[in-house]
Amino acid sequence: MFRHNLKYIVVLIVMVLAVDGMAQTSLESDVKLEKFYPGKLWKDTRGNPINAHGGCVIYYHGLYYWYGEEKVKGLSEKQHADGGIHCYASKNLVDWYDQGMVLNLTRKDSLSDLAFDCNQDRPKVVYNETTQKFVLFFKLYLRNQGSAVAYIGVALSDSPSGPFVYSHKFLGGNSPSGTGDFAMLKDDDGALYHLSVRKPDKAFVIGKMRADYLLPEGKYHVCEGITKHTEAPAILKKDGIYHMLASGSTGWAPNAARYFTSSNIYGPWKYHGNPCKGVNPNNGLDENKTFGGQSTYIIPVHGIEDAFIAFMDINKPKHPYDNLYVWLPIKFVNNKVTITWSNEWDMTVFKQ
Repeated sequence: MFRHNLKYIVVLIVMVLAVDGMAQTSLESDVKLEKFYPGKLWKDTRGNPINAHGGCVIYYHGLYYWYGEEKVKGLSEKQHADGGIHCYASKNLVDWYDQGMVLNLTRKDSLSDLAFDCNQDRPKVVYNETTQKFVLFFKLYLRNQGSAVAYIGVALSDSPSGPFVYSHKFLGGNSPSGTGDFAMLKDDDGALYHLSVRKPDKAFVIGKMRADYLLPEGKYHVCEGITKHTEAPAILKKDGIYHMLASGSTGWAPNAARYFTSSNIYGPWKYHGNPCKGVNPNNGLDENKTFGGQSTYIIPVHGIEDAFIAFMDINKPKHPYDNLYVWLPIKFVNNKVTITWSNEWDMTVFKQ
């Protein structure tokens, strides 16, 4: 009897250790990329195309989390291809493990803000240390209401891997038409700023968010020096200087990137032209078309000083499920951003 029980206990211990090992290695896979290949199909550790467009990447407790728009296969942008917000996790920014959907659109309630035929674009996630909530923001065009009015949708989660629960929407820019493409910048003091192109006049504006990040604190201000019709903002801060990568306004068609800097988040901002150089051999498009892409986010690399990655999307509005990604290292030349095309690269570029 003793031997039988001992054998049973040993089996239980082995099973517990095996399960614990699975938890510890849940982000491990035989699929190892080791390098970035801009402009080419990027697959997750299961071998499926990464489906997280127009998004962002945050770092939390040793892991990176990539959030983006889920695009429904077989639908065009005109057919409302958005399906919700998808999340992936990674230890190294190259190999991504699918965390599933963290916020879904619904087919059950046509009156919901998140009814399936709405447009849910450019998700950005920020962690609030005070409330201990992950706050998800996204541009929201309501179902059957066109694109004249754009809201900012807000959802909350206790965990970076979700699920996120939809909370509310607001109109940014102190405009009844709201705001379009946007960035959420969390400054060194924890204050959060919403920077966006205002509708309908296309001025670029900034507004400070409340301490809980859920709503704007007050009035928005026009950012002096930033050209009208500036879209797709992505911002980093280095040595007290704010650097903003953005684009012009040409719909889904790519255009030349725009680059601005300021020592004050409210401006004035200084324009520095196009920071991109080179040609994307996959489509033949050069810096004048931003390699066929559009700025989405700037990713700080954890553990390497002054290391940032420019995150861009190559949009294919007729087949958005087939959208591609362009991730390129940012170099600083005379304290100014330079983004040079590379067919492949790895983290060693930041140590050169």
